[in-house]
Amino acid sequence: MNRFAPFSRRFSSLIALPPLGVSVALLLVSCGSGGTKSGHKTGSDDATGGSSTTTGPGACTTTADPGDVVQVPAGDFTMGCNADVDTDCGDDEKPMHVVTLSAFEIDKTEVTQAQYSACVAAGACDAPTCDWDCDHADFPASCVVWAQASAYCSFAGRRLPSEAEWEKAARGDQGLKYPWGNEEPTCSLANMAGCGDGAMAVGSLPGGASPYGALDMAGNMVELVADLYDAAYYASSPPSDPHGPAKGERYSGRGGGFKSPADYLRTSKRDWYDTTDAGASLGFRCAR
Repeated sequence: MNRFAPFSRRFSSLIALPPLGVSVALLLVSCGSGGTKSGHKTGSDDATGGSSTTTGPGACTTTADPGDVVQVPAGDFTMGCNADVDTDCGDDEKPMHVVTLSAFEIDKTEVTQAQYSACVAAGACDAPTCDWDCDHADFPASCVVWAQASAYCSFAGRRLPSEAEWEKAARGDQGLKYPWGNEEPTCSLANMAGCGDGAMAVGSLPGGASPYGALDMAGNMVELVADLYDAAYYASSPPSDPHGPAKGERYSGRGGGFKSPADYLRTSKRDWYDTTDAGASLGFRCAR
C-alpha cells in the first residue's frame, strides 16, 4: 500500500455534493456547502484545503472557450513504476508493462475556472461545491465531482482521459519518473507541498512541462481521469488502449496537487477518489 508517514491517507472532511440542477446563481454568489464525509484515500490532499472566496453578486461571470491541446502520437509507452529510476514504487503501480495507445490530444493545462464557468452559464454543468476567488479566472477549476468533470469535457467536445492516456501524456515513451525527467521536483518545476498555500494559475511553471508539452501534470491539482480504480488492474489490463476495470466504486486520480509531497508527483503514482469527492485540490483536464 502507498504510505507517506507525515500525512494522513484519508480526508478528515469532504465537501458534500449539492443536488442536481443547482442554479447558476450558486456560482455567481456563493457555491459553498456544508457537510463532511470521511473515507477518502490520499497521501496529502485535503478536499477542503486552499483559499477561495467570491467577491459578491455578479462574481465569477468571466467565461472562456476550451483551452489548447497537445498532441500525443500513437505508439507504445512504459506504464507503471519504473524501478530503474524510481525507488518509491507502490504495489498498485506494478507490474511495469508496455501499453499501446492510439493517437490522442489532451488539454495543455488543467481546465480553468473561466472555462468551467462557461459550462455552468450554458446550463450544462452544475456549480462547484465551494467558493471560488473570482479574480482568478485562470486558476484551475476545483470542487467538482467526477460527473461534473465529465460533463464539462462533453460540453467542450472532449472527454476525460483514460488513466493510460494521462500517464503517457505525462511521462512520454521513455518511462520518466516525472514529466520533466528523473530529476527530483523543486518549486520551479511543480506546485507541491512547501511551495505555497494554494493552487496557481494554470501553466505557471513551464519548466515542468511533459515531453509533449502538457503543463502542470505534476502538482497544482490532483487530476481525475475516466478510469475506475482497481489496485490490481495492471496485472490483467489489455495491452492496447486500456480503459480501466468494468466495475468499481471509485475513480483514479493522478499527478498530485499543491498539498502533495514529491512522492505523489511521480508519473506512475496512482490514487483513488469516490464519485462524490469534490475538493479545492481536485481538478481535471480533458482529452479527445
